[in-house]
Amino acid sequence: MSPTPSAGPVAFVEVAATSQARDDSGPALVVGTTDAARARIAQLVAGASVPTGRVMIAAFQGQQSTGGYSVHITGVERRGDQLLVRATFTRPGPDAFVTQVLTSPAHVVSIAAADAAGLREAILFDERGAEITRINTT
Repeated sequence: MSPTPSAGPVAFVEVAATSQARDDSGPALVVGTTDAARARIAQLVAGASVPTGRVMIAAFQGQQSTGGYSVHITGVERRGDQLLVRATFTRPGPDAFVTQVLTSPAHVVSIAAADAAGLREAILFDERGAEITRINTT
């Protein structure tokens, strides 16, 4: 049995990004530590699949009324039994020309399964360090 990671940055790789996730809720975070969570990510983000030995992390911006929105995971950190996920949430400027279409931006990355060992909670922060959402991962 490998030790539970205690603290520090976690390496991640991009899996998928979209402006058309099948999610019409508000900002959300899903960490694929269970079969149900992995299936939910795959259902919400087309093309999101990950090889064995990896755990997917998906950040959702929620449904938006125009184009010009995006979310991008910029960092993942482990602190005890918590996973801290940092993301940039882009919004169009007040005078921006945008498409008039409903969008639902999402970004999916993966981490090594060993980096998710013993994980109990994940927290999504925006670019200013404000907490967006907190989830139980067990």
